[in-house]
Amino acid sequence: MDVRAIFELPVHIWVMCDPLDATYSTGFGELRFSVVMPKDHPPFGGPPPVPGVEAHAELVGEQVVWVQEYGAHIPESLQPATALHRVAVTDVEGPSYDHVSWFTPEHQLAECVTEWFNDVRTWVEIVTGQDLDPNHRVYDAEPVGAGLTFIEPSNDGLGVTIATPRVLPLRAQEWADTLGLVRDGKKPPLEEVLSRDARAAQRRNANRRAIIDAATALEIALGRHVRGLADQLPETQRRRINERTALGDYISIAEHSSLQLAVSVDRLRWLKDLRNAAAHRGAGPNNWDAGTAVQLMIDFLGAHGRLRRTGERETDGGEWVLADPGDDVDDAQPVDEGSTEGGSPRI
Repeated sequence: MDVRAIFELPVHIWVMCDPLDATYSTGFGELRFSVVMPKDHPPFGGPPPVPGVEAHAELVGEQVVWVQEYGAHIPESLQPATALHRVAVTDVEGPSYDHVSWFTPEHQLAECVTEWFNDVRTWVEIVTGQDLDPNHRVYDAEPVGAGLTFIEPSNDGLGVTIATPRVLPLRAQEWADTLGLVRDGKKPPLEEVLSRDARAAQRRNANRRAIIDAATALEIALGRHVRGLADQLPETQRRRINERTALGDYISIAEHSSLQLAVSVDRLRWLKDLRNAAAHRGAGPNNWDAGTAVQLMIDFLGAHGRLRRTGERETDGGEWVLADPGDDVDDAQPVDEGSTEGGSPRI
């Protein structure tokens, strides 16, 4: 049976316009399928040329959004861009099971599509910094005093808080790479998932959780970096590395070994202290410190993690670079120390 379907994304994903009007290979587990992108008809797009779509009025009507251009700050090098709402799914191929003959490819697709999207959005969040959590949305416009109805004095509302988001859309190759990584079952590095979680928590004012996740991500990346340079460390510092070595130990080892890091030892120790206060005393930092700490983590992971960042992605769209997953040794070359002062995180 030729399985074809339309999938409405639980949360729209910002992409450049060049991935539109194209087909991409993806999959989940043993299931393989293609994602057919909408037509590039600004500003709303149109259904892809998939047989059978036009016969469904509910899929091609004026009220059906395939892509949508919203107000957002987008780097000039990544324009034009649009928000992807729907895709077509074709070429569905899956295994057959004699003991569950009913579990055909369309059933397999229905069962895995939510997990497929979760893996896709995780990679997109890591690569671009987009916030795509379908279970805890952060909206650009929110009413003041939502749910509050005044009896006296009479008042229909006190206003609306509106923000224009800063968005980094996916390039066509990044979209293709993301779908391919999910198809091949490749998971992001743990520290990058924790980095995503820290950013999401900080956006939702969950500062205590943001600090704990940010520091854990930092500990993983710094520990790998220090262990990778073990043969270059002084003997006294090398002997300090064992299964129980923690974040504070790694910071001390890096300091006493005069390792060149993208973030100063003082700033790393500051984040470690925030983590200890959050984990052991239940203390949550203020919004400014949480934002600064998350940015510090992003800067460190961008220089020393498995997913390297080149350039200032926020302004010029510098691409991420995937370090060799089989190589646990980070580059031993000195890194210019970057500034971690400032406001909201960038990736």
